[in-house]
Amino acid sequence: MAKDIEPILDLVRRIETLLARQASNPCQRILVALAGVPGSGKSTVSDALLAELELRGVHDVAVVPMDGFHHTRKMLSSFHDPEEAFRRRGAPFTFDAEGCVKFAKVLKNTPVTTSKESEVFIHAPSFDHAVKDPTPDSISISSRTRLVIVEGNYTLLNQSPWNEIAGTSNEKWFVDAPVEIVKDRLAKRHLAAGIETSPLAAIERAEQNDIPNGELIRSLLIRPDVYIEN
Repeated sequence: MAKDIEPILDLVRRIETLLARQASNPCQRILVALAGVPGSGKSTVSDALLAELELRGVHDVAVVPMDGFHHTRKMLSSFHDPEEAFRRRGAPFTFDAEGCVKFAKVLKNTPVTTSKESEVFIHAPSFDHAVKDPTPDSISISSRTRLVIVEGNYTLLNQSPWNEIAGTSNEKWFVDAPVEIVKDRLAKRHLAAGIETSPLAAIERAEQNDIPNGELIRSLLIRPDVYIEN
């Protein structure tokens, strides 16, 4: 158990250091880009991190997944090759990359406000796995939030326009896991979400789409400040 929690405690310490530095420029929000290959456990890491911060009384940190920036099924149907777009859903071209980059910049450029100032909210989409589409403006980030982690597969991809997220961020973290472990996690996820209806089809989807996406991420990875093997 101690071995499992140590990487999270390291991230907690890094966030505490970042927040301490932010005190010298309190209006400037801190951004952390948290990237990882599909199935590496980015959400597990970020959930555990938020839980540990909550125990320590740190409440002005938030996580925003980039999953809400998936192109809608309606948009994918308008692509030149819709069948390919749906088959490869989750690849970089099936996301609204420009929208995600714009959101990161809004987070960075919107001043942090104190309890004595007006509170405003920055809205981001989430992804509804039941309807298999994004839900607009369903995540609200308070202007009083001092640090935001932007989490997703491509937040450290060295490919335009994705690479602008890293350029906007104060720190860059990367989560990875062995291919066989990732494949097993992804196959179970595809079955649970109803994306595939048989174990064989779920494994094939992981092998033909998710694993190649992971290889692309590793090959075009902007060097992270922190590497986490989950």
